[in-house]
Amino acid sequence: MSEHEKRGSPWPWFLVPVAAISLFFVLRECRQNLPPANTVAEPEVTVPATPSAPAPQDPRPAEDDAAPASTPAPQ
Repeated sequence: MSEHEKRGSPWPWFLVPVAAISLFFVLRECRQNLPPANTVAEPEVTVPATPSAPAPQDPRPAEDDAAPASTPAPQ
């Protein structure tokens, strides 16, 4: 075989570094143009108007009030 057939094309040696550098700058530009992550609309959370407001009553049924306060543990 001749020496010319063994040698590969020189184009990948030029194109790969140029493509890598171009991709670096394109991705860097995209990253700088992205909005910050905390600007995403979050669901609204209801907060009491005053911190001294009384807490809402327990939503337990009235039957629980008739039960004894302490029940013995099963053995």
